[in-house]
Amino acid sequence: MKKSTLLTLLALVIGLQLAIPGGMILRREYVLSHGRAFKFRVGPVDPHDPFRGRYVALRFAQNSVAIPPGLTIRRNQTVHVLLGEDDNGFAIFTGLQLTRPKSDPYLTTRVNSAYSGNAILRLPFDRFYMDEKSAPTAEIVARNSLADTNRPTYAEVRISRGFAVLADLYVADRPIREVLAAP
Repeated sequence: MKKSTLLTLLALVIGLQLAIPGGMILRREYVLSHGRAFKFRVGPVDPHDPFRGRYVALRFAQNSVAIPPGLTIRRNQTVHVLLGEDDNGFAIFTGLQLTRPKSDPYLTTRVNSAYSGNAILRLPFDRFYMDEKSAPTAEIVARNSLADTNRPTYAEVRISRGFAVLADLYVADRPIREVLAAP
């Protein structure tokens, strides 16, 4: 092969290697800045991932949705979950579809299991990453706030066209980092 052809191929390969992660970053940033914010009630657990660091693992109060009559759902199947808000402004799942809805808000996710007319969902925003020192304290603060109904603990999740990004974790309507920074 000619040297110019090899250089062109090398430039294309390098361009693709930069374009793929760049596109992922741009999509996430777009959703954070333009996506609709939803508050999901949570209950935290603090594990440690040796490869990705400390995080607060989040269990959500609602992680299932009713399967419409006549619809067959399988494990690991991609579904589109319609979203709404309850009287307190917290996110609720209002329906389930196999086809992409024509309008927002909806969340594209996979099914963990389906039984008794409900689909248990694999929510794509169940880890809130923090620095090594803050994560254990954040877990304790969030766990303690769960016992106090006057201090709601919730995750702010931005959603746009089915794609979700976990924006922040709140305790008593304050971001967790702000709560931890307070004396």
